[in-house]
Amino acid sequence: MSVIVPRTCTVIRDHDPEWSREWSSRPLEEFRSAPAYVLLGDPGFGKSTAFTMESEARRGDALCVTARNFTTFRLEDHPEWRETTLFIDGLDEIRTGSPNSRTPLDDIRGRLDTLGRPRFRLSCREADWLGPNDWRHLKDVSPDSEVVILRLDPLTHSDIVRILNGHPDIDDAEAFIASARAKGIDGLLANPMTLDLLARVVARGGRWPEGRRETFEAACREMAREHNDEHRLAAPSVFQGALPDAGELVEAAGRLCAVQLIAGFEGYALNDDSGSDDYPAVERCEYKRPEQLRAALSTKLFKAAGAGEGLFDPVHRHIAEFLAGRHLARLIDDERLPLPVLRVLALVTGEDGIVVTKQRGLSAWLAAHCHRARNHIIERDLVGTALYGDIREFSAAEKRKLLATLHREVSRLDSAFGAAAAFGPLASPETVEEIREILLDGRRDVAHQQFVGFVLRVLAHGTPLPQLGETLLDIVRDESWLPHMDELALDAFLHNCDHVVEFDVTGELREVLADIRAGTLPDPDREMLGSLLTHLYPGTLGPSEVWSYLYEADKSPSLFGGYFRFWRSSLLEKSSDAQVAELLDTLSVRSEELRPALESYYLHDVSVELLAQGLEVFGDEKSTEHLCTWLNLGAIAARRHRPRPKRAIARIRNWLERRPEVQKAMFAEALRRWAELDGSSRGRLNVGEHLHGARLPADFGRWCLEQAVAAARRGECTTARYLLERAVEAVEDRRNDDGLSLEVLEERACGLDDLAVMLSAMLVCPLDDDYFADRHEMRSYEEEGRLERQRWLETVRSNESALRGNRGNPWLLHNLASVYFGYDIDVEGDDPVARIEHSLFDERSLIDTALAALRATLDRGDVPDFDETMRLSQSNRIPLLALPYLAGLAEIERTSPDEPSRFDESRMSKALVFLYAIRPEERPEWYRRVLVSHPEFVAGVLIRFVAARLRAGVEHILP
Repeated sequence: MSVIVPRTCTVIRDHDPEWSREWSSRPLEEFRSAPAYVLLGDPGFGKSTAFTMESEARRGDALCVTARNFTTFRLEDHPEWRETTLFIDGLDEIRTGSPNSRTPLDDIRGRLDTLGRPRFRLSCREADWLGPNDWRHLKDVSPDSEVVILRLDPLTHSDIVRILNGHPDIDDAEAFIASARAKGIDGLLANPMTLDLLARVVARGGRWPEGRRETFEAACREMAREHNDEHRLAAPSVFQGALPDAGELVEAAGRLCAVQLIAGFEGYALNDDSGSDDYPAVERCEYKRPEQLRAALSTKLFKAAGAGEGLFDPVHRHIAEFLAGRHLARLIDDERLPLPVLRVLALVTGEDGIVVTKQRGLSAWLAAHCHRARNHIIERDLVGTALYGDIREFSAAEKRKLLATLHREVSRLDSAFGAAAAFGPLASPETVEEIREILLDGRRDVAHQQFVGFVLRVLAHGTPLPQLGETLLDIVRDESWLPHMDELALDAFLHNCDHVVEFDVTGELREVLADIRAGTLPDPDREMLGSLLTHLYPGTLGPSEVWSYLYEADKSPSLFGGYFRFWRSSLLEKSSDAQVAELLDTLSVRSEELRPALESYYLHDVSVELLAQGLEVFGDEKSTEHLCTWLNLGAIAARRHRPRPKRAIARIRNWLERRPEVQKAMFAEALRRWAELDGSSRGRLNVGEHLHGARLPADFGRWCLEQAVAAARRGECTTARYLLERAVEAVEDRRNDDGLSLEVLEERACGLDDLAVMLSAMLVCPLDDDYFADRHEMRSYEEEGRLERQRWLETVRSNESALRGNRGNPWLLHNLASVYFGYDIDVEGDDPVARIEHSLFDERSLIDTALAALRATLDRGDVPDFDETMRLSQSNRIPLLALPYLAGLAEIERTSPDEPSRFDESRMSKALVFLYAIRPEERPEWYRRVLVSHPEFVAGVLIRFVAARLRAGVEHILP
């Protein structure tokens, strides 16, 4: 099952002169309310997939259409284009490189204007976007005269892991990523298409390719070996017998792609009857063995077109460009009858001699495959040569020429700054002196600095060149460069000099760190500090030292970049369990000092999440005093900042609720510390706050009474009063009052004059100010919970149609299942249905929809199978649909106990492995009874489960 991850993007200020400024990423879905935006990205980056996901998310209020169809078909024949949000995909594919290159955009603008200027989204390859000029012209047809320009971000590490975990042939995502990094081809991982190709090649062939060209070559051969069933179904009479070998099929596919891309049509038809100008019959493509052309169409190099039966498109334009460039290179290099290079170039260039936009990918791959054409293409499209092809196998002289040409024409690099990894091969031992000369050039004009910034980005992706280390550090410390050049130089230094024996990298980085801390090296956004902390923690900077580099922001942060990401996520991710405990201990000692910094960077959740991890691992080992210090640290963060991190708070509450005696000990210790403060600094002690809202033990009121009696006997009146108030409160609220009543209160206070007087005062009005303050805080807390439930209700309500169609978001279903099983600590109810009813304010139709959606989860196509769930569980990952699936089974058992298939082998197989994947304390007790009552299904599944665990080399094979 292919995994599609939600994408993030970065807003590009095309009209902003700060060329080097990087803007924080945001989820693409956040721009759903924007009247108009343009989405830019490199080939294979997932622009079309992102458009499909976003248009489907609008539930019928949007439509995807290719730019070609939008500018070709008559508007009157497509009334569905009116009064909807249009996702227009592929501006780059209809652009030409002639002097009329703006005509396709003008065609789109004219049609949008005729349609009444509807909401629209437009996608384009970034290198083919004409920047501010395009932006200004599109604003004229925007519904609100504004257009947001977005750059699709590369896949994040977590995105890559999710995709690889969903790949059927990848067992260890992290090991795969580490191997790619060691091979120097980790740049392929950030692109969804090349990531998929690389995973396919490595999984099937067992050998790692050396670069992009070799990856495409191996992937195309693999796809050529695989028949596509939908092709056979489209024309069962055509594909009979054995196919030619993979090499012959790749050659034939290259012929088809070359003719198609140069001629400018869409694909091929199987015969003249189904053919058209856009889909000519395959026989019209001349080839030495015509039968191989048809055979090539039956492979996964082509896909059935949606335009009609018997029509085929290349599986992806970038693959078509690779195959076409490969085929043309072979024709040029044919020793018997070589095809002249200039004749081929005439087919892909415009009147100005520049490669036309829609042929840039083809020409780039031609340059990658053909030495004879390489220099000609560099002169005609120096940026596209690297962006769309592979320059890894260029000779030293060709790399130097490309580098020199880029230096002379820096203005053409605007579209390449986000894809510097494609130029990584330029950084190699044979070009090191040329690069050194560029870095040491004393010029500081903007154009030269732009080029140096680009070279620094390239150095962060190429072969490590440790001999440039001193030069890079000089740039880090030289304030004459543009802002952010020091950050780029530092990143380049880390890439090129890390793990180099001859270079004291740690010592150099320590010096940079000291200069930043002393203020002698400016780092206004603390991005260099973020890179240093990420690199040095925890190996060089330990948990006790790292907090010294958390500083209060001088102003409201202008971006949340590497520094913020380190504290928000990397710190916990990179810490071992023991290091988490040390982080908590140090933070506890320095909490008052560090709190302003945590607040200024919106890092309120960090201490709470550290606390959740620390409790689960070490809570049972630590002393009462130690635990109380940790809990107090989290309580301060929770008190000052709402909303609190739900998952971490839930983990803390869950840990405490399973240990009632620990709760009492924690409260007693907190009370002891509170009583030792002088009156002016004492304030109020709130039980729920220090225990993070955990449900108190049923006998907590009686325990408080007994502690009050003991305190009164010791003469500790302040402590006794506070404890007695909690006992009276328990009786009044009828919560936590097991073994407690007014009679018990009076009986235990009898004989203790001070306590009896206190009790008498508490049982009549007026009550003291602290009591009313506590009651007010409790009501505020309850109101906050009510508002949060109201927001939850609106979320479910807005997704009602998707839930009814069994298309509910997995996160939403997971949260519904958490309510169903009682994992949501703020929802009341003694049984699953009652909890759903409470969370949805007893709105009957919505309740029925939610319960039906849980039952329907069993029939969803995206529920992970046994093997995939096992792979996820080995790395402590739980499928989002695991809990909804279990809730669905529980619902069917509740509503249809006689349904024959409710516990068939398939369902039980998934239920067992889902139960294993969920943490033991969160496994529904209901399922233990069900499994015991259905042993006939459990045995076979258990054997399969054990076998999977043994294959994974896990020592403890049973759940």
